[in-house]
Amino acid sequence: MTKIYQKLAIVGEVGAGKTQFIRTISEISPFATEAKSSVDIGKEFTTVGIDYGRLTLSEDIALGLYGLPGQKRFQLLWDMVKKGLWGLLVLVKFNDELNVKALDDVLDHFDPTKNQIPLVIGLTHSDLADTAGDVDLFIDVVNYALDQNNIHAPIVSLDPREVESSLMILQLFDALDHSMGIAMEEHRSVV
Repeated sequence: MTKIYQKLAIVGEVGAGKTQFIRTISEISPFATEAKSSVDIGKEFTTVGIDYGRLTLSEDIALGLYGLPGQKRFQLLWDMVKKGLWGLLVLVKFNDELNVKALDDVLDHFDPTKNQIPLVIGLTHSDLADTAGDVDLFIDVVNYALDQNNIHAPIVSLDPREVESSLMILQLFDALDHSMGIAMEEHRSVV
């Protein structure tokens, strides 16, 4: 029996939780491309290439997990995994100020609507918010960025350190993939 291989790109800014997400759910020892940061970024190491992990979804489907830096200067790496994506998970770290430009760059490059790539925005570190209202305001800014790119996508709180939280994201992608398949079939029957 031939295994179907799917790809999930996990893109995000420094400290958003890309490497941790992969470490949490990968069934193999992940390949991480972290290097010691030469500037103060709030943590000692940062991703400088493609992190990779893998997860068996069923007896005939394997999922490759590709962690990618969220800065535009890494778009060559984005191009390496962009083709044939099963999904795009953009991790956004809750803080006082969203880097809207970086989010726009990712959304513009991957163009999930045009390329029919299911997209989920994973909001990490929301547990550090002072109030639920702070999280709501942050989500409003993320929604504004999505609207500016004519993109509709779920925004879900995610703790990449927790298996259940991380696997819930994969279930969401599966539901989005299924609903996109139904929509494509309906479109084909109308045309």
